[in-house]
Amino acid sequence: MDAFRDPPAAREKVLHSFRHRLGNIPTRGSSFFIHLSELCPVACEHCMYSSDLERKSDKVALSRRELEDAIRFISESSSQKLNITGGGEPFLKFSSILRLLETVEVPRIEIVTAGHWAMSPKRTARMMRQIDEARSRNPVNPELLLRLSIDRYHLNAPRPVRIEHYGNVLRCWSESRPGFAVGLRSIQPDMGTVDRMIAKEVGAGVERVDDWNRLLVLPGGMTVPLTFNVFRRSGKALRLTEDHSGATKTIREYYGPFESRPGNLSLATAVNDAIRGEYTASTGVAVTLNSDGTFWIFCGTAPDRRLLLEKQSFAEAVAYFFEDPITHLLVDEGIWALSDLVMEMDPRTHAGALAKNDSASLVDDLLAPDDVRLAVTLIAAHRQVTRDRATVDAEHPLARMLADPAADMARMCRDTVLANRESR
Repeated sequence: MDAFRDPPAAREKVLHSFRHRLGNIPTRGSSFFIHLSELCPVACEHCMYSSDLERKSDKVALSRRELEDAIRFISESSSQKLNITGGGEPFLKFSSILRLLETVEVPRIEIVTAGHWAMSPKRTARMMRQIDEARSRNPVNPELLLRLSIDRYHLNAPRPVRIEHYGNVLRCWSESRPGFAVGLRSIQPDMGTVDRMIAKEVGAGVERVDDWNRLLVLPGGMTVPLTFNVFRRSGKALRLTEDHSGATKTIREYYGPFESRPGNLSLATAVNDAIRGEYTASTGVAVTLNSDGTFWIFCGTAPDRRLLLEKQSFAEAVAYFFEDPITHLLVDEGIWALSDLVMEMDPRTHAGALAKNDSASLVDDLLAPDDVRLAVTLIAAHRQVTRDRATVDAEHPLARMLADPAADMARMCRDTVLANRESR
């Protein structure tokens, strides 16, 4: 097809001509992920973000004004849950955490941290008290979970989080009994190791919940959930010499039980909370806001389609994302639908993306080649138009083909991309 002579330009022409039907897009959020900093003092060797204290961009954190814009945007999204996590260590921006806790209008909040700040019982108690006080000032009285990451890499990092630091948090929590919960997160290869270590540190028992979850039973009866996740081979982990392939499931195996139907997993329209043992389908979209102010639909946005948070409304932002047929594909059919398409047209790209075992980078990696991104755009647009969910302007050179139910768009795009690979 002539469109593949200049894939980026051809994709832009499709985006300018594609008209979705407004009634087919979400009007609210499900989970909202906010990354407060790209820096982290722990610098784990397996970090999916390759985070340490070295700046990797000109902008490593949201400004005070941007944080206020983010609070407005999150509250406007009516998301079910705010996740303060990712990118780096959120406790480096502790004042921003407190501001979010006391103002954002969501029913549930989760803070994910390495726990490096819990170096002494006194400091731990002070910071946990500030967290509880900030949460209690929030008019919507959100449910809060403070979740600490614990695994061999945190314990052996350049600036390690020692087992007694985790102990400080659990002891302080059980003694002060604040109005929020505490949980732990680890990796599947460390199952049976770190759970025993922390249990010994605080004198707790360990109970099995299911394949991925354990429960620490503290002296006095209070319980702390410990969730084990797959091991992700992205970021710094790509440089590790250790091979965990035999000790961890793949993301497809991990998420399989949560598919709405076999092969259909849409992380963009679901709330995933393994600590609760729940995976609840939602009519909303999950949004990630990075520390540089860019944001996107999680597992629902092509890598060239991210937005910068300014004064736009949540509805305006969602409408922008759904101007891209790829977003419809990812939200309606899920990441495995994209994965299967790319596997047929570009097996090498597909293999490299799946090898990372990381859902957070999967879409970006699968859609990295320009011609693959154009091919998926055309396939997704064809599906939307022929299902009467969208139209393409008649002036577009491919308008007739995109509206033809008999056109085998997937085959044509696959053959074109494969031919491109063979000619290189």
